[in-house]
Amino acid sequence: MADISDYAWFVRDLPASASSVLLGKSRVYAGDWDGNLCCWSDQGDLLWTGKAEDRVERMCGASEAKPPFICATAGSKVNCIDAASGEERWNHQLIGSSDLVACSDDGNRVLATSSVYEIELNDFIESTCWRFDGDGEIVRQDTFEERPWHLILDKAGAARMGLGRPRCGLIMQTDDEITHLNLAEDDPILCGATASGKTVFGHASGIISLLSKNGKKMKSLFDGSEESVLSLQSDGKVVIAGGDDGMARAVSCKGGELWAMDLGQPVDECTISFELAGEKSCWVATWNGIQASLWILGSESGKVHAEFADLPRIRTLTSRGDRVAVGMDDGRVMLFNQELFSRRINREDNDSDEPTDDTGPKDGQSRLSLQEKLRSLRK
Repeated sequence: MADISDYAWFVRDLPASASSVLLGKSRVYAGDWDGNLCCWSDQGDLLWTGKAEDRVERMCGASEAKPPFICATAGSKVNCIDAASGEERWNHQLIGSSDLVACSDDGNRVLATSSVYEIELNDFIESTCWRFDGDGEIVRQDTFEERPWHLILDKAGAARMGLGRPRCGLIMQTDDEITHLNLAEDDPILCGATASGKTVFGHASGIISLLSKNGKKMKSLFDGSEESVLSLQSDGKVVIAGGDDGMARAVSCKGGELWAMDLGQPVDECTISFELAGEKSCWVATWNGIQASLWILGSESGKVHAEFADLPRIRTLTSRGDRVAVGMDDGRVMLFNQELFSRRINREDNDSDEPTDDTGPKDGQSRLSLQEKLRSLRK
């Protein structure tokens, strides 16, 4: 298999290790461990740069706001940034370290969570969910014992958070109240994903659960493993999940395991993306403490389309439409495009000899020339 960069639409570099990547409709936003923020067009042109106080933890976007903005949690703050110019609109100091962030599409509500870590106890002792309007004014804030590991904001403005110990279950917060829902007693939620109106959670017990439409019940989709679910993504039809045992598995949102595969090292990140060979692909990153691998599999069949090995640790992996973005420990941000990636994979499968101009270039000028030729084919 050729170098992974030969399959990418473009490769760009952050000053430090990538920590968060957000795909907009036609832009790529990325943040690193030193708080640097960059925005590129889908063609790889640098549009703006910015600076947060510390590592960029999470990002979200309000595409229908006027003007559109993105929000990022970094250090102990939540930052609201103009999506077009990169100018900061507002920021707010939180209690402890900032964690999750979500916003409504129209930008009328921004939610962020923060947590306080006690070194002597080696655990989080309290968390706060902050609710802001689009101008950064606090609507309400609520503090509780558990740390949230997944945050959902529905169209009605109600937020639900999947919790760890001691209470586990969910917390629901609106503009007017906060309520604890005892839906997963003594089974901490460690991760979650929301897509196509469906929310799934990964639990410490190994269970994968589906939240009901009214957000008040949980249904078990899979309980065939005792290994904690540490990474999980869904497209509303299939759930891809994994943990420290190195098993990647697909579970139907209707219930039941579709396939399972031992990847040989702990699963770090995953996402579900564009179609390859007639089915959606899932991208699964693993890490053995020294090197990472990136597997591209069929989401429903488990078919192996590609494996890229000997990589720096993959810190963030996300997808939208016909694009996948990968952020690495060495600061590289790679954008993959369905058309180009499919063509390269098909050529590998056919074991055909590629012309010189279409092999992986090693120098920057050759890569630029190759990308220009490929883009011309798209017109």
